Amino acid sequence: MHIMVIGLIAQIFPRFVQVLGVINPLGLNFNQVQVFFLLKIMAQISGLKAGKAYHKIVNAHIYEDQLALMRDVQLTREPFPSPSLHINPEIKSLRDLETWVTLDDFEVRDYQFHEAIAYPFSV
Repeated sequence: MHIMVIGLIAQIFPRFVQVLGVINPLGLNFNQVQVFFLLKIMAQISGLKAGKAYHKIVNAHIYEDQLALMRDVQLTREPFPSPSLHINPEIKSLRDLETWVTLDDFEVRDYQFHEAIAYPFSV
C-alpha cells in the first residue's frame, strides 16, 4: 500500500461576503488572509506541508453603484506576484502561540499593492 501525503488543505465557506469591503472593510480580503495564515501556522505546527487554501464564495455582494469601478478599474489591473509569509521556525505548538510568540515572529515579504479604489458606500 502507498500513502501519499499532499499536505494540509484549508477551506472556508463564509455565509456571505462583501466582495469590495465597502460596508465591511474586513470582508473578502481579510478572510483570505486569515485562512492563509491559519493554514501556514497549522502546517508548521503539525509538521505538514502547507497545501492549498480554498475560499468558497456562495453569496457574494457587489452593489450596482460599485459595478463600473469594479469592471473598468479593478478587473483591468494586472495582479502582482504573491507575497510570502515567513514564520519563526521555533514556533512548534499552539502553546508557543499562546505564551511567547509576538508579531516579530512573522514577516510578510515582497508585498505589493495597487492604489486604493474609492468605492461608494452602498446600503
